[in-house]
Amino acid sequence: MIGHWSYPVPEFTWDVYPLPRRFELDLDQFVGDYDLVFHEDTKAWGSFVGDRSRLPVVYMVRDSTLSEDHYRVRVQQAREQADLILVDWDRLERFEGLGVPVRRLSHCVNERLFRDYGEPKTIDVAFHMACKGCPGRAELRDWLREFCAARGYSYAAGIMIGEEYPKALSRAKIVVNLERTPDTRAHRVFDALACRTCLLTSPEPEVSGEVRQAGLHYVEWRTYEELGEQIDVLLKTGAWENYARHGYWLVHQHHTWWIRAGELRKILLEVFPKLAEKAWRAA
Repeated sequence: MIGHWSYPVPEFTWDVYPLPRRFELDLDQFVGDYDLVFHEDTKAWGSFVGDRSRLPVVYMVRDSTLSEDHYRVRVQQAREQADLILVDWDRLERFEGLGVPVRRLSHCVNERLFRDYGEPKTIDVAFHMACKGCPGRAELRDWLREFCAARGYSYAAGIMIGEEYPKALSRAKIVVNLERTPDTRAHRVFDALACRTCLLTSPEPEVSGEVRQAGLHYVEWRTYEELGEQIDVLLKTGAWENYARHGYWLVHQHHTWWIRAGELRKILLEVFPKLAEKAWRAA
C-alpha cells in the first residue's frame, strides 16, 4: 500500500525482515550480505546492536505529527539508532540537531496498485477513511451522507481492504479527505490523485519538494458550508475532471516509487559515499 519497495527497481535489491514492536537486531549477522538497513516507521522501535560503521541504519519517519508522543518516540529512535533520518511530511527542522543527517523523502505511490482502473465513475462523492479514534471523521462521514442524500448525489463510505481500496477511489468523481492534524499530509493525498479522482481535502501543510498546489492539483475546504459549495460546483460544472487530470499528472511526474527510488539512491550516495563502491543490497 506504500510505494517504497513495492515493486522492483533498477537502483536496489532488498529483502524484508518483519520485526516485533520492540526488537533487538544484531547487525553483524548481515554484514557482507547487505549494504544498509532501512528501518520503516511502522510502530516498531528497538535497538540495532553491532557495528553500524559497517552496516548503516536509515530510519524512515512518517507519523511524527499525529501527537507529541508520536514525535517523541521517533526522535528518540532517530537519535539513538539511526545514521540517516528520512522524513515523509514533517518539518525537517524538527529532526535536526540530533547529530544525524536529515533528508526529505516524501511518500510515493505504488502506481501499479493505485491507478485508474478504467471503471465508470459511478460514485459522486467517496469518503473511505478510518474513523476510529478520530471523532471529526465520523462526524464528517455522517454529514456527507446526509448532504449527498439531500442533493441526490451517489455516496460511498467505509474502509476498503487491499485492491478494493484503490478501486473504490478510482470509481469516485470526488474523494473527500480530512487530515488528523493540521501538520499531517496523509498518504491518501497522492494515492487518491493516482486513481484519477478529484481530491477535496482539508488544508494540507506545506512540505518541501512535493511540487503540489491547491487549486490546481486538488481542492481544499475549511468548513462544512465551504465543503458543500465545493461539491456542488465540482459536480455541476464538471470541474472535478480537470483536477483529477492535473493530480494524476502530478503523481506520475513526481511521486511514484520508480521516481522516488532514483531520489533515494542519490541521497544514500551523498550521505554514505562508500556505498558507491559496493554492489547494492538493502535489508
